[in-house]
Amino acid sequence: MFRNKSALLPLFIMPMMFILIMSLAQQDIYKEYTNADISYVIVNLDKEAKSKKFIEKLREDKQLIFVEKKTIEEANSLTLDEVYKFTLIINSDFSKNLYKINAKNLIEVYTPSITKAHQILYFKSKIVQNIMAVKIKKMVDSMTMFNDEVKMTTADDIIHTHYLYRNKNRNENSSKIPTSTQQNVPAWIVFSMFFVIIPIATLLITERDDGTLDRLKAMNSSKSILFISKIIPYMIINQLQLYSMILVGVFIVPLFGGDKLDINIDFLALIIISTAISFGAVSFAIFLSTLMKSIEQASIVGALSGVLMGAIGGIMIPKLVMPPLMQDMTVLSPMAWGLEGMLDIFIRELGVASILYESSVLVLFGIISLILAYGKKL
Repeated sequence: MFRNKSALLPLFIMPMMFILIMSLAQQDIYKEYTNADISYVIVNLDKEAKSKKFIEKLREDKQLIFVEKKTIEEANSLTLDEVYKFTLIINSDFSKNLYKINAKNLIEVYTPSITKAHQILYFKSKIVQNIMAVKIKKMVDSMTMFNDEVKMTTADDIIHTHYLYRNKNRNENSSKIPTSTQQNVPAWIVFSMFFVIIPIATLLITERDDGTLDRLKAMNSSKSILFISKIIPYMIINQLQLYSMILVGVFIVPLFGGDKLDINIDFLALIIISTAISFGAVSFAIFLSTLMKSIEQASIVGALSGVLMGAIGGIMIPKLVMPPLMQDMTVLSPMAWGLEGMLDIFIRELGVASILYESSVLVLFGIISLILAYGKKL
């Protein structure tokens, strides 16, 4: 490895860069679902007391942050330039129609054409919620004329939300929704482990071409010894990859404004699943190298097989956004089994028992690969 400097690129540098770039690139996507803060512009064409009360009600919502402008043109210009997400127009007959049973066209909303549908739905639902709150408050105020004990209740008064965690040591006050870093670090750890295909194949072909394997055979070195001499060092290298990627998620990503990797995990489970992934990856690399005839062929096939397994296995595109057919196909990729085990640890906060099945599949995959490699001529 120290002599083969080019192997450092696919094994360490490339996955580190992927973790950094993908964690930063996907950060806002995850925040859209976990921290839905939306800024918008209000233009009040009504100017009456009821519309002003409605604006004060909107001001109480800390997830909807707005500024007021005088004209629709100015507001829409800011929204079109994506300074703000929405323009909210309070129509001139807002106060006149607010308390009608079938009130319509109280509000107009403008937004850029690229705004995502779920954001529009969220924004509209929040606005409707605030309109209904104003109307209900009017009803409650009317009722207090006859009963002083009547008061308006909020959603939090009626419903108390509890968060469930696999880790018993965590509580509601320490809740952390999975971030892009927690999604990407496990994925690219698995991807980098399987990229040992290229250096292992290159090494075996070089040893075969320069006569090293023939000299070893002349010294009565069996295939088992030759395979073990590759398996053990590269499994150690895989563990170095694992912890270097974790360090990137913990220390490097936050330096660029990304989310820090949460390592409040079961490290025994991590050791077991990473060892299984490593054994499967190195064994498959040995088998694939027995099929290759040249270093160029090994480089191309090794890179191509790694990318294909990553694409099918949910590394590059998360499994949850795949169509059903593609989700079913992920079982064909050993990377998918490794990723599922990693996500059990980093995202679902599970322990050893949860990753035994995935680990067993990967070990079986490695054993089959070695059996196939053993039957090939080196």
